[in-house]
Amino acid sequence: MKPSVLALAVALATISLSSPVLAQGVPAAPAVAISGAPVLAQQAVGVRRMSDAPLPLKNPAPFRADTRQNRTLMIVGGAGMLTGLVIGHDAGVLISVGGAVVFLWGLYQYLQ
Repeated sequence: MKPSVLALAVALATISLSSPVLAQGVPAAPAVAISGAPVLAQQAVGVRRMSDAPLPLKNPAPFRADTRQNRTLMIVGGAGMLTGLVIGHDAGVLISVGGAVVFLWGLYQYLQ
């Protein structure tokens, strides 16, 4: 096969495969130049009010209790899991499982 025939075949294949949108009968979207340059329409200086404030709720959300103890349980449980992994063997597995239980209990209480 001659190189010119091969080049012609590759060119035809490239042209026919380069426009699948046109082959499906969907008109191609016009090319729009998008610029990253600042324009007047995108100018924002200071604080703007986007919308009016909502009306007060009839039933406000219930008060959420302090979550300090639950966060502490998650931290201690995570530290226990890490310590168990560092120790290794049977004792490390027990410490890791205990840390996982403490962590999961703290997470459960935190999400309530």
